[in-house]
Amino acid sequence: MMRAMPNTDSQRNDSGGNYARFFHVGFAFMLIIAVFTGGGYLLDQLVGTLPLFLLLGMLVGFGAALYYLFTALKQVGGG
Repeated sequence: MMRAMPNTDSQRNDSGGNYARFFHVGFAFMLIIAVFTGGGYLLDQLVGTLPLFLLLGMLVGFGAALYYLFTALKQVGGG
């Protein structure tokens, strides 16, 4: 006897087109880290302390990106 495949349409429709929003969140996550890292690199070039502000920019950018990710996903979840 053949088993019927489960109906997954209701699971797919629950997202309600959030794919674009999730893509935006991921892109913004990378962009925030890149901007802070690039700013740290430029500041290092001006001051002459190559790895210091680059690493600080990466760390601050990662923290800011995680905060953005948390707030954006909280809005998507409705909570």
